[in-house]
Amino acid sequence: MATASTEPPNSAIEPKIGSRAPTVEFEYAGHKILAGRFSVNGDPEPWKSVTISSKVDRGNRGEITQTITLHDLTGKSIHLDATIDGSDQTLAAETQSAAQERFKLVRNSVGPSDNLRNNAIYDRSGDWMIEGAGDGATRIVPEKTHGSRTSFRWSASGPRIDLTFRPRYYQLHKNIASFRPWEYNVWKGSVTGWCSWWAYFTDIHEKDVEQISRIFSDKLKDYGYRYIQIDDGYQSSGGGLPTDWLHTNDRFPSGLRHLAKSIADHGLEPALWTNVHFGDAKFVEQHPDWFVQDANGKPHKGPWIDYGLDASNKAAVDAVIRPLYSALHDMGWRYVKVDALRHLLYDASYPCREYFASKGIKLEDAFRDYLKAIRQELGPDTYMLACWGVLPEVVGIANGCRLGGDGFGPSTLQQYTSWNNVVWRNDPDHCDVKPLDHQTNRYIDGEERIRPVLVSMAGAQLLLSDKPEVYENDANLEGVKRSSPILFTVPGQLYDYDPVKTDHLKQGLRNDNGGAQSGPIDADQRGEVSPWWMLDINEPFESWTILTHMNWDATPMAQSTVKFHDLGLPGAKYAVFEFWSKKYLGDFSEEFTAKMLDAKEVSTYAIRRIVDHPQILSTSRHISQGAVDLSDVGWSASGLVLHGVCHVIRKDPYSLYVRLPAGYSVQDASFGDTAAEVRVEGSLAEVKVAPDSTRSLPWRIRFVRTS
Repeated sequence: MATASTEPPNSAIEPKIGSRAPTVEFEYAGHKILAGRFSVNGDPEPWKSVTISSKVDRGNRGEITQTITLHDLTGKSIHLDATIDGSDQTLAAETQSAAQERFKLVRNSVGPSDNLRNNAIYDRSGDWMIEGAGDGATRIVPEKTHGSRTSFRWSASGPRIDLTFRPRYYQLHKNIASFRPWEYNVWKGSVTGWCSWWAYFTDIHEKDVEQISRIFSDKLKDYGYRYIQIDDGYQSSGGGLPTDWLHTNDRFPSGLRHLAKSIADHGLEPALWTNVHFGDAKFVEQHPDWFVQDANGKPHKGPWIDYGLDASNKAAVDAVIRPLYSALHDMGWRYVKVDALRHLLYDASYPCREYFASKGIKLEDAFRDYLKAIRQELGPDTYMLACWGVLPEVVGIANGCRLGGDGFGPSTLQQYTSWNNVVWRNDPDHCDVKPLDHQTNRYIDGEERIRPVLVSMAGAQLLLSDKPEVYENDANLEGVKRSSPILFTVPGQLYDYDPVKTDHLKQGLRNDNGGAQSGPIDADQRGEVSPWWMLDINEPFESWTILTHMNWDATPMAQSTVKFHDLGLPGAKYAVFEFWSKKYLGDFSEEFTAKMLDAKEVSTYAIRRIVDHPQILSTSRHISQGAVDLSDVGWSASGLVLHGVCHVIRKDPYSLYVRLPAGYSVQDASFGDTAAEVRVEGSLAEVKVAPDSTRSLPWRIRFVRTS
């Protein structure tokens, strides 16, 4: 998980302005992070009248806010054109401005974003950010450089230009003390699969796991669903010793090694739930110094945790933690969920602060030592989920964190949007697409599509949790199929859509009343969910916008006018295609109308800038409408051929939706050596194939000019 970067200083930058040339430079940590030139209207020697000033403010955590101002003494307008030197972890995003007030949404990016709402650069590898004026006053354009690194062109104009620099942005300004991104990378793979908890709770059997593995292998593996996770119910006891976890109960007669192999034999990855609870009182009596002690020098017993292991004690770690997770790794478990962590922190450690103080250590360090030992035994390639609630102490060790309590929490994802894939992967908990009403024992219809779509748009982790019968019915799977895999996204906003919880964290609020209930920084499971979620998609062959409109209410939602400028799109003509209805809405210059939504309904629009030749509008594979399945898309003007490569799924009819400008018609089309089925309606052509296997296929569409 380690990176090659060194720790950057928590210090201001050195802004420099040329004394005989109109240049400006910012230097930080020994590197030139901004270099540019400025001009003043009508002034051949602008460096003579332009000054640069710097003001540094420090907060109570030592956080630095540095304002750098370019000012023309004659009052004329200055234009700044600069380059931000980026790394492979640098992104362009927006800070709060009037743009969000005009059109509130949650915005994420796939690849370097060119959105007009962007007014800031954030570099994760050094945890610094530079911010300019918002709401279109700052223009940031990504430029590809060598390898995976990206630099950004930055331009701004005005009688004065203010730039704000904040080092240690997430660590100090957002108060995530353990955030040291130069020491670890975020998990970039799609975290999708199935979890047993919400479907079975503890009444899970080996045969149930084998059945769900067969179904996922046959129906959903090719769509990107990878993990089969057993969540409680398999272990021999709740004592807490390694043998209690590694020896299964009579519902799992073949044992954990066999179970992991059975899942892997289906082409899926084994995933397992564990728990830091320790309830073996006899063992605690034998080793009292291995456990957190109360004011009387006795092992402290707390709710939900019983006894908390003291991971600052090497003997305890070597006897209890390492053997368990080493064995699980050896068996082939490649996703491990570690539960009850909040209880180890809040119910075992917080009440015994004096115990840790007497040892000269911080309780938070002992807590992290527990997780570090797990990580060392699991290795860097095992996905590790921390559970439950927002726990900043797990940052840099766990790959993901379950943000709220038990059950699918749609509103959790909008409360930590700026954390996702920067700090860790957000987890909204098990996503049952057919919730079961336990009073009537009947399934609740209507959310089969909207739930997985939300998780996919958020770039979070998606573990389904229904019984096999739900997935055996193909009518329940359309939303599930079209939402996976999860694209690796980064925040398009350096703030949280709903900031109440992260504001609490900045204030230093924590859950001092124990871990049983949700605390001030734990995300809310339920509440109003943002109706608009957006992806800036930037692929080598094209950039486009995905806008999803969701109605989580039980009543219809009226149609809405969507202005392209409010989305941060530059003035141009755009083609709009709606994914679920497969409708080409037409070409628009300034705005389009998003249709009325019924209860629990979702619309997903692809918005693409119009070109003067036939172009892809959408595909049928995934809600990203090309980002998952298309590559090497190109247009040959001489041959009038649109061509590319697509990834298709066995037995899943695949369609390319193509815009036909006036004067073009389709001559023929093919996928590999197979002629495609072509259907034309007005200016929309659907080019279709029925794949017999999951694979990548070259495709080509030939056109003729009709005028």
